[in-house]
Amino acid sequence: MARHSKRRYTGPQKKEDYLYPSRYGSHASMIDEEKTSELTDEKMVVLKDEHGMYITYKDRLDNGLADPKRTYPPRPPLTQCKK
Repeated sequence: MARHSKRRYTGPQKKEDYLYPSRYGSHASMIDEEKTSELTDEKMVVLKDEHGMYITYKDRLDNGLADPKRTYPPRPPLTQCKK
């Protein structure tokens, strides 16, 4: 029979704190006021997360649901979205 080596338990590993309130939802704390003021549509806001900036609707903020504009990977440049 083979011997099993004893592994030393070092305890739980430290997790990095996430910079934003959630990984998938859009939140009011993520709004970039300068870029939002440049938009022509008052229903839209510009938000910033770990992957860059994206545009979404105000009614998607802090609603507890995942925002498709944040989770869908290919984000268009902001210059295309300012129409």
